[in-house]
Amino acid sequence: MPIGIEDEEVAMAGHLELVETPDGEFRILMVDGDDVLMGLSKQFSSMDEAVEGVAAIREVAGTGLLRPASAERYAVLMLEEPVIDSALAAQGEQAQARVQAQAQPKVVNCGS
Repeated sequence: MPIGIEDEEVAMAGHLELVETPDGEFRILMVDGDDVLMGLSKQFSSMDEAVEGVAAIREVAGTGLLRPASAERYAVLMLEEPVIDSALAAQGEQAQARVQAQAQPKVVNCGS
C-alpha cells in the first residue's frame, strides 16, 4: 500500500508566504521548515508586484553570490526599509498570546 503525505511527516526546507500588511501593501515571508521567519521582503504595492518579487527572490536564492557586508551597510538598508511593520508585529504578538492562552489547561473548581 503506498504511503501518502498524511501517513508520514514530510520534512520541508521551508516556503514563501505572501501576506497583505495592515496598510494594504504586500510582503513576502521566507519561512524555514520549523516555521521560523528567516526573511522579510520589502513592501510591494500590489499582489502582482509581490509575485514578481517572488521570482526575483528565487533567482537570487538560487544563483546569487554570498558577499560579506559591514554593519554600516546593514544600518543604511534598515533606514531605507524597516525590517518589521510595527502594526504587523503587534498583530503577531496578539495572535501568539491567543495561541498560548488556548494551550493553557482550563482549571475547573468543583467546589469544596
